[in-house]
Amino acid sequence: MAPQRSICDWLPAALDLPPGGLPGQLAATSLDHFELLQTPELWGQDPADNSYWSGGDGEVSRMPAASRRLVELIEDVVANAERWLDIAALQPLASGEFAAAIRRGLARAAANRTEPLTVRILYGRHDYPLHGVVREGEQDFERFVEDLAAEIPPSAAVRVHGAFLRTWEKWPTPSWNHAKIVAADGRRGIVGGHNLWHDDYLSFAPVHDVSAFVEGEGVGEAHRFLDVLWAFVAAQAEHPSEHALCHAVCWSGGEVAAVASPSPPVLSQPAAMPSACQGAIPVIAVGRLGAGVVPDAKVANVAAAATTLVFAQARRSISLSQMDFGILLEGVNYWREDVVTALAEVLTAPDRSVEVSLVLSEVGAKVAGGGAYSFGTTYEAIASIIREKIAGRPVTGRMRLAPIRFSAAGQRWKHDGRELTFCNHAKVWIVDETLLHVGSDNIYPHTLQEFGYIIDSETIVRDVVRSYWEPLWRFSSQAAIDVC
Repeated sequence: MAPQRSICDWLPAALDLPPGGLPGQLAATSLDHFELLQTPELWGQDPADNSYWSGGDGEVSRMPAASRRLVELIEDVVANAERWLDIAALQPLASGEFAAAIRRGLARAAANRTEPLTVRILYGRHDYPLHGVVREGEQDFERFVEDLAAEIPPSAAVRVHGAFLRTWEKWPTPSWNHAKIVAADGRRGIVGGHNLWHDDYLSFAPVHDVSAFVEGEGVGEAHRFLDVLWAFVAAQAEHPSEHALCHAVCWSGGEVAAVASPSPPVLSQPAAMPSACQGAIPVIAVGRLGAGVVPDAKVANVAAAATTLVFAQARRSISLSQMDFGILLEGVNYWREDVVTALAEVLTAPDRSVEVSLVLSEVGAKVAGGGAYSFGTTYEAIASIIREKIAGRPVTGRMRLAPIRFSAAGQRWKHDGRELTFCNHAKVWIVDETLLHVGSDNIYPHTLQEFGYIIDSETIVRDVVRSYWEPLWRFSSQAAIDVC
């Protein structure tokens, strides 16, 4: 069999895009360095052993080594920003060690600075009044920006722009930023699934999640993705949309003020797009714009189609680590029809035998603070929709579904008489152990803004399989059910 062409060649063409794709949305590019950041990475540890977070006498003073690595890298990327820095996340606003890392990083970046540094902090605003989810307002966001900039000298050549944004509030397609990005100068960044929430990630019963520390040309695509959202922020000042909600501020000279027309410079200029990925690590940068940002929903979310196109190419395996597969709303399950169809097609393809393995949060999983990491869709309902889509065709592959596990020692976090199920927040898929997705985009149905990378490197993907997927599936598969 002839070697398969790089995804950088065939995917943009399959989506009828220009060679190289669309800057910031689906672009063929490359990276020079890739490091998987999986937390809490406690493979094999007894979940009743609280030494990963609690010091003596119950004092919260520790975090797992992998979690500390994530926090330190956030500070490092921020601190070494030279010209511009982008931070994008989802409310609730960054807290605890995450906020402290950004604050320290900004102080370091500002020290002895003579050249201007522009910082853009964009937060998705959802206003969900749910148990365990903080409902923050515009004054909270202003105090947050002021707090992050508290250690920047007023005389420093630093401007911090902040945007608290929902791009569309009309149901059934509400939309806000869900991407998680810390990127500097188009050369170093952290992209993935981690929200910057201390209590969910760095205390008792931490959420399982995956991001990547990356370096190289492909980091520029994260800036270009955010350029589009910042252009939308600026447009709201001139022509507000009735379905958007935007609050923009700027810190400068020691003060935070609301700005009528936020206009930070467009810092990342798209280069001429190559016909294929040219660097050491070929990648496709995938960014979704959700609803409200551009008028054509198909163009806005062209990257969503990338997932199912790659799934359709699978010859041996599709491995997925996700929070949930569907959404249960008022007694009705909602799915991504394209994902369900793609999985059914590969499972019944007569010319191959594909093993599909799916690891999810436990149904109804919540963290210690009450925040939900499951939409309530049962595993039986997931199996049923896949079988329904197969519709009696001969099955040539196999699909198994499992709740997340990380240890043979126990199936619940335990502390001081309290027990909690395990939460998975990863957005990882691996096809044939040659293609890997790491980012913020889930496979359940939504209309949010997302960003991530599809990595086309057998060396990197096999290392991720070894260090991440194999232990995840080894423990989780003990509780797996057969779908088909």
